[in-house]
Amino acid sequence: MMRFLIYLFPAMMDMILGAVFFVTAVRYSESGASSLAVTGVMATWAFVYSLGSVAAGRVVTHKNAARLIIISGATIALISLGYIAVPDLGMQYLWTALVGVSTAFFFTPFQVFMKSLEHGEDGGVVRSTALYTFSWSFGMACGPFVCAYVWPNFGWKWCYALNAFMGLAIAVGIWNLNKHACQHHETANTAEKTSKSEDYSNMPDLAWLGWLAAGIGCTTVAVLRSLFPVKAAILELSKTDQGVILAIVSFSQAFTALAFIRSKFWMYKPVPVTLFSLSGLIGLLLFGLGSKPETFYMAALFYGIYSGMFSFYLVFHSLVHPTKSSKYVAVNEAVVGITAIIGPIAGGIIADKTNSNIPFYLVAILVLVVIAVQVRVQHKFPIKLDSKGNSLK
Repeated sequence: MMRFLIYLFPAMMDMILGAVFFVTAVRYSESGASSLAVTGVMATWAFVYSLGSVAAGRVVTHKNAARLIIISGATIALISLGYIAVPDLGMQYLWTALVGVSTAFFFTPFQVFMKSLEHGEDGGVVRSTALYTFSWSFGMACGPFVCAYVWPNFGWKWCYALNAFMGLAIAVGIWNLNKHACQHHETANTAEKTSKSEDYSNMPDLAWLGWLAAGIGCTTVAVLRSLFPVKAAILELSKTDQGVILAIVSFSQAFTALAFIRSKFWMYKPVPVTLFSLSGLIGLLLFGLGSKPETFYMAALFYGIYSGMFSFYLVFHSLVHPTKSSKYVAVNEAVVGITAIIGPIAGGIIADKTNSNIPFYLVAILVLVVIAVQVRVQHKFPIKLDSKGNSLK
């Protein structure tokens, strides 16, 4: 039960983050601020998050991971109250920067924490990657989805009140689970002897390719989440439509990742990766061309399938390494942060100088470039399987 319960916490933290991104972007958009001012809020979070992730990667260990997560949850609760107590638009940058610090010291330690829990268990790194990606994606979907209904009925401050409650719940929940995790870690070596995990020890280290693919993928996410509210304001879409569309992106991402729970070797093959990437390409083009909610619903579905793939791909190729996973996980989060700076700022500048459609077309071109690189690289590592589907490489 604990192996499933642990994945509630990244869902809760990303629900908090999704709410922050949604509420701040919509508040700025409705104030008449420029596209760059709107996207700058996410860029501020991303800048601090990327630096914080590097710092977290230097200090996190299996022994202190839970303690860092507890501190992160408690801090998020306090920051959420800050949004309510000092609601001025200018202060959104400060509060969001502080959220960047807190989330950096949640996600990097959490991935180390979850790997220790899955050590020696059936499914191993694939199972933990699928559940983790499903969890945080589902949470990111719930953030704007819940806010889309809470805000019109009770006001935006109640979105942050809910965030404060969840931050406190994360801290208390991890504190209670930590002692069970310690007991599990002590018996992991015995469990490892009988586990039925796939052996990836002879497979190539493709963490760098995961950083490249997910780097471009996360850039598209940042452009989408920061610029869609701008386009939606121009088209006069309701808050409910905006929240549901962004939720569909993350819900489809979540269930795509969950579908990978029994994966074996597609992560090393060019054809599956290409097909998933083409789905993202279709989604981005529809976001750029669309003008009606129904088109954006379809775009969100196609795009979410793509983002589910590259999110799983990124985490898998980092966690699968037997000795460098802690270092690679920190790089993962830094990549997420850096691209979330580049995407919103570049997208905001381009949108201000042209229109809100052009950034979607430009990032679609970047996806095409990454597809070409992945196909070329992964063709160098053909995967040969025996009659039982096990790798012969």
